[in-house]
Amino acid sequence: MKQEHIHNELVPLSSAAATAYLALAGRGIHLSDGVLDVVAIALATCMPVYGAQFEDEPLRRLSDLELAGGKFSHGAARLQFANGRRAFTRLAVTTLDFAEGLARLKRAGVNFSHARFEPAPRRVPTVVPA
Repeated sequence: MKQEHIHNELVPLSSAAATAYLALAGRGIHLSDGVLDVVAIALATCMPVYGAQFEDEPLRRLSDLELAGGKFSHGAARLQFANGRRAFTRLAVTTLDFAEGLARLKRAGVNFSHARFEPAPRRVPTVVPA
């Protein structure tokens, strides 16, 4: 049981976004907050995202409805809403979901060569099962 826990720990979404960019872009650039925010959009379409709205609240899996209408900001560290909803912070993904999602993005040919590096709204994902 302990072995399973080790392979499915939570990692910050910002770290996962940086790792995914470097793995998929095939080149290194200065990883700005905008770059990480765009990569977070791609990651959130193929894996669950965890977060909290209050500092003392434990991280929990966010539903598609909770993610809808938000935009990643601060280098994939926050999910903000223009309508005044409270932002989600401490965003994270599990290591297992990240590995599976990264493999799915690689198979789909995602490489971020045409990515817009400005904040973009988060929409409810529509991912075709692999």
